[in-house]
Amino acid sequence: MTEVDLGTRPRDERAFAAPGEPYYRELATIEAQAYRRMLDRVFWHPPADVLRFEIRAVPFGDGTQYTVTAILDGIGEVWFDHDSLPARWDTIATYEVSWSLTEFQGAIHGVEVVSFEKPGGKRGNERMPDYASVQDPAEAARYRWNVVNRLRKAGIALK
Repeated sequence: MTEVDLGTRPRDERAFAAPGEPYYRELATIEAQAYRRMLDRVFWHPPADVLRFEIRAVPFGDGTQYTVTAILDGIGEVWFDHDSLPARWDTIATYEVSWSLTEFQGAIHGVEVVSFEKPGGKRGNERMPDYASVQDPAEAARYRWNVVNRLRKAGIALK
């Protein structure tokens, strides 16, 4: 089993807050969760026993840094490609981050935010809307074919 630290966000994106700044933990968690979900899309929702992405709290200076780690096993070495890591947020991640930040800002300021609350839910327990429909179909196909072509090149058939 191999572990690869992927950082806290796509490489060309600025951090929301640095360790030690107010609300760092909350903002870094929003960022890391969006990045993890985006990596699942980029690597075409791999089987968890082959490749999975986990958020880890890593001691950093006087605090903690939240980072995404790829855990590869077996054909996960082929499924994952470091060169395919996104440099920027994709459309879905941008919407997810915006939604999460809006919810967070509403919570810390006590402002009622118009949101998509699940029936019977309470403030703070809202379910994030599904933003899959905003993704460019060509982008989704590109993600899929990048994985399929790597697996084919390695002689691994998909089931």
